[in-house]
Amino acid sequence: MNRTCRLWFAPVFLFQASFFCFVSQHRLVDGDEGFYLLASRLVLQHKRPYLDFFFTQAPLLPYVYAAWLKLAGISWFSARILCALLTAILGGLIYDHVCRETGKWLAGISAVILFASASLVFAWFPIVKTFALSTLFLFLAYLIVLRPSASRWLMALAGACFGISVDARSYVVAVIPVFLAWILWRQRGTATLCFLCGFVLGIVPSLLLFFASPDVYLFNNLGYHAARSKWGLIGDWRNKARIARLMFTGTHAGGQFSILSASCAAGLILTWRRRRDASLLAFTIAFVLGVVSLLPTPSSLQYFSMIMPFLIVATVCTVSDSLSSLCLPQAPRVRVAGAVCVLLLAGFIGFGVLSFREYLFDGREVPGIKGAVDAPNWTLQQVSAVSQAIDELTVPGEQVASFWPGYIFASQADPYPGFENNFGMWIARDLTPQRRRRYHIVFDPEIDAAFAGHGPRLAVVGNQGLFSGGADYAASVRMLHGHDYFLAKMVGETSIYECCAGR
Repeated sequence: MNRTCRLWFAPVFLFQASFFCFVSQHRLVDGDEGFYLLASRLVLQHKRPYLDFFFTQAPLLPYVYAAWLKLAGISWFSARILCALLTAILGGLIYDHVCRETGKWLAGISAVILFASASLVFAWFPIVKTFALSTLFLFLAYLIVLRPSASRWLMALAGACFGISVDARSYVVAVIPVFLAWILWRQRGTATLCFLCGFVLGIVPSLLLFFASPDVYLFNNLGYHAARSKWGLIGDWRNKARIARLMFTGTHAGGQFSILSASCAAGLILTWRRRRDASLLAFTIAFVLGVVSLLPTPSSLQYFSMIMPFLIVATVCTVSDSLSSLCLPQAPRVRVAGAVCVLLLAGFIGFGVLSFREYLFDGREVPGIKGAVDAPNWTLQQVSAVSQAIDELTVPGEQVASFWPGYIFASQADPYPGFENNFGMWIARDLTPQRRRRYHIVFDPEIDAAFAGHGPRLAVVGNQGLFSGGADYAASVRMLHGHDYFLAKMVGETSIYECCAGR
């Protein structure tokens, strides 16, 4: 990397850190963040995913965030800061990598601009989801494997990074054939063995939880996802066709993805005979991740956020090489190609600006949020205010039944058993009572019985439309009124109910 590239590194990193920290503190809350963060707090209290509470994802994220929360304090704001830092570090690695590959600081800055302005990045990486953590370690594995003469220890480190990525988002394991094929192609078989040994080390958290209870582990990671829809684990091809169409024709993310895909394809074609290993491997990883992201039922646009760093690297490197090959004195086609690149970059940023307002302020077309009217219920300030109101009505460690687990996370209360995760209701009716107890899932009649017996003294009703498969707001309020619960406090549109014993 030349001197100019090195001089730009610190300003570029600080810009990204500032930008993603701002986004992290203003981006509207995603419903999944509630159970991710509550799971992290439960881990901090020495409870185990799957074995002590229902958790539908790979196990690493709660442990990483539990460690961070122990240092930074339990709050939505501190948790989101970690997301922003992980995203900024990833952006710094992208800048450094592109600069080293192309030798051009302008290419590195272009990659950072694409990364920061991509709606699939700023909307999903700086929030408490698995994407930033998993993608960061996947990118580290890519950087090490790409080295032409990596030592055995480095190759083991690459495998460990890949294992950590899989431990944060399990379907990333589908990329392992790409890495193994690349290592066998570029190096000897011993390097492959070192990579696999490192990979096993990286997935130790999953292995420990699997051996503790194979049935519970497999149900939380696979069985639940296969049972939550009538199409099974992989199915509903109409939904997949719609998602694939949106990826190219959607309002904002689709426009950005189309620009990147077309530019990358054109660059690969123009530089095919002198292609870079970095571009080829990055594109292959992006392609495989894209296919895998389409397979879960139901699929979602947010799953494709993980392919963006790799697609950006492949695009910027190939376009840079293409422009370099056109650098003839006073060649009009060079000026035309440069102008086209500038226009495409401007269009890409334009789509990002439109998405920026939606995800941070008005909530329009944001998954889980019903437009501008519902957006105030999903701000960090509003969710934190509800947690403070819970603290005013409870003693530390008191069990509270919140229909959305996010309200419990930053409070002093503990979740009422079965309310740690709001997604079990999708499949509760299909499980026997014994299996529900084993998997820590509650069913409507059991919830009704708990309130009828005044098991939880307090119930929090709000944002619980995400208590998937369960009662909506009005039905929950009717049930609570029917069992002699009364409204104790109202925070915005969120209600805290107390049973008659509290009168």
